[in-house]
Amino acid sequence: MGWIALTIYALAMAFVEAACVVTLKRLYYPEGWGPPFHVIPEPGLRLEQWREIATLIMIGAVSFLGRPSLRVGIARGLWVFGLWDLFYYVFLKVWTGFPAHAGDLDVVFLVPKPWIAPVWFACAVSIVCTVAAQVLSRRKED
Repeated sequence: MGWIALTIYALAMAFVEAACVVTLKRLYYPEGWGPPFHVIPEPGLRLEQWREIATLIMIGAVSFLGRPSLRVGIARGLWVFGLWDLFYYVFLKVWTGFPAHAGDLDVVFLVPKPWIAPVWFACAVSIVCTVAAQVLSRRKED
């Protein structure tokens, strides 16, 4: 049941994250979203960076609920992170049509500075995280 709960949590986080980003893109980029990306004004950028840090803290906190071993906690965190990011792009696609292609550039993270990469790269990292989570979770304790 734990992995199902983590999956539901990851999907809910993806929904919230996508909703925030859709709203922010409409506020800061009314002309449309795409390269060249202009920087979000400083107060908004700092707030967004702290929101991203808070998201990572939430993933870490939920991953270690129930005091699992370090290995299992890391596996859970990788699982939540991977699903969260993959479904974030699913929700963006449904709501905005972005990304149109896997090669579209996106600001994939803002901490410590904006990271710009193709969407396929962000999705590949997420897939690696979910696979690594399953491998780690199936290993026997040492």
